[in-house]
Formats: sequence, structure tokens, C-alpha cells
Amino acid sequence: MKQQFLSKEDILCMQYAGMRAHQIMHSKFEKEEYAEAFETYIDKAESIMEIQHEYGVVTLTFQDEDFPCSLTKIGDDCPPMIHCLGDLSLLAPTDKRIAVIGARAASPAGNRKAYELGRKFAEEGNIIVSGLALGCDKAAHEGCLYAGGKTIAIVASGLNIVHPKENEPLQQHILENGGLILSEQPFGMKANPTRLVARNRLQAALSDAVVLAECPEQSGSMHTMRFARKYRKQCFVASYPQYSYINAGNELLLSQNLAKPI
Repeated sequence: MKQQFLSKEDILCMQYAGMRAHQIMHSKFEKEEYAEAFETYIDKAESIMEIQHEYGVVTLTFQDEDFPCSLTKIGDDCPPMIHCLGDLSLLAPTDKRIAVIGARAASPAGNRKAYELGRKFAEEGNIIVSGLALGCDKAAHEGCLYAGGKTIAIVASGLNIVHPKENEPLQQHILENGGLILSEQPFGMKANPTRLVARNRLQAALSDAVVLAECPEQSGSMHTMRFARKYRKQCFVASYPQYSYINAGNELLLSQNLAKPI
């Protein structure tokens, strides 16, 4: 391990104080810089880290040698630390992670496409990355699990909260089958629109390719595709014989040559 200039508790204090990731990671590691935050939040931070450890959560900071290099490569967008439940080996350097994403309120055809893509890519030996949401995310995880593959669910809440609650059995199935649940949010943090968008950037960053199953033009999945292009990932989108509101995002990306058809 590299020398730990900032402890996990230090970083959590700084996050609670509202410091942005790039401020934390470019800090000169002098506690005088954030003494007020440390004094205000240290008890809370120590308590959270202790509870997470008891729960089996492993926390990695940007200073750790086993912190995913695919996250450090995104520069100031990199989270200062991540919290993980499950098989950490799925974060090792590889070119076999594929994100399969799509809308929560997907059509039956969109959910079917996400399931088929998750299963197909898993059968080819890839790790499937998605967001544990209803709709296409759920279908992609389930397709991967059906194929006996490994899947990573990146979530927008602390790992003591399953969001949405309906996917609690799916989260347990992922863990029981050697998968991984990952979040940049500590225990107690609930998902909200801002954290969901932030979650989307981690899906793109952690993966070598991002595949969109189905979404309208206004969708969180379109944020993920924008992040994928920003991080120079391979971008693919499912094509359909006909287009409507429900898959207008697919049509837009294809018509503007922002992703390749699949």
C-alpha cells in the first residue's frame, strides 16, 4: 500500500464539509487546511467507518494501490473513495468490463434487449456493469446472472440502503453469485437526482465499453453515454426497426453518429 496521507475518516470529514473530490485529492495533506471540518465531523466519520467495517464494507481511497485505475484515469471526476460489498477482484485492471444501461421505464422490447445483452456479454467472459435500477439495469444484471457471469452494480446511495427497495432480492443474488455492489456514498446517504447522475459517470468510467439498450432523449442513460464519450470509451446503442418516444435516445445517438449500432 502507498503511504496514507489522508485516512478514510479524514476524507469522509472533508466530504461531509462539502469539499469537492478534486479539492480533496489535490490537498497538500495538511490538516490545518481542513481543521474546522475535522473537528466538526470526526466523530461521525469514525462511527460511519466502524459501522461499515462491521457490515463487511471495504473502503478504498484514491491513495490505495488497489484503487481502480480506470477511476483515477478520469482525473478530477474521480471519487476520492469508494465503498464496496462483494468480490473486489472484479475491480482489477481488465478490458472485459461492459456497462449495459437503459431506462427504468423501458418497454418490454427494451428490457428484453438489456437482458439479452447482459447474457451475451457474460457468456463471452465479460463483467457486466449496471446501476441496479428497475427496467434495463435490472434486466442486464439478471441476464448476466442467468449466464453464470459476474456483475457489478454501481449505486447512488450508501450500501446500507437498497435503491430501489424492490431490487433488494436482486442485490442479494448478485452478492451470492460473486458479484460486487459499489458506491461512492457512505452509509446513510440516500439516492437523489444529483447522486444518480454522479453514479452514471462511475458506470462509464469503470467500463471499457458502454451499451445502451433503450431510453428516451431525456434520460439518465443519456448522461452515462455523454460520460462515456468524455472518457473515450467505446459507445454502442441497440437499434430498433421503429422508433418512438421510448427509444428516441437510441435514434438520436445513431443519427448523430455518437455511438455504433449493436
